[in-house]
Amino acid sequence: MFHVPVFNLDNHPLMPTTLFRARRWIASKRVTPFWQKGVFCVRLNVKVGEDKQDIVVGIDPGSKKEGFTIKSTAHTFLNIQAGAITWIKDRLKIRRMMRRSRRFKNCPCRQPRFNKAKGGLAPSTKARWQWKLRILNWLKRLFPISHTIIEDIKAKTKGQKTPKRVTGATTYAHYYIP
Repeated sequence: MFHVPVFNLDNHPLMPTTLFRARRWIASKRVTPFWQKGVFCVRLNVKVGEDKQDIVVGIDPGSKKEGFTIKSTAHTFLNIQAGAITWIKDRLKIRRMMRRSRRFKNCPCRQPRFNKAKGGLAPSTKARWQWKLRILNWLKRLFPISHTIIEDIKAKTKGQKTPKRVTGATTYAHYYIP
């Protein structure tokens, strides 16, 4: 069953409703339908109570695909499977080759620029987590999300006999997600 995001008069998200109920509300002129970034939504024309249930977003990280689920205790409102960002490593390789090729051109000597990014996260990891945050912010504008859950994974890499818990990524997520 499809669920439609519902907004109050101030454009704050309320509990989603079913598609059938949204159609009845549109026919009775109780709501105004609109589209928000490709998602069908309704805005209430009357003032109603602001009572909301707990809605949780679950994130299932993967190497090629990411899963997002919006769920309450009674209903699953939305399931998304999105392709993860995998092109950062290739872009950095091309950028490095282009920079090295500029060294051999017949042009005046440019000032050396030292690497100012010491420590922190790798660019591919940072891009992936920023992408997750963009999706979460988009979902928070549609649904009244109260909690975020990220799956903690154990990854076995080459040369290891026992899997190690990946904690850097989850620490980064808990730092940015309220």
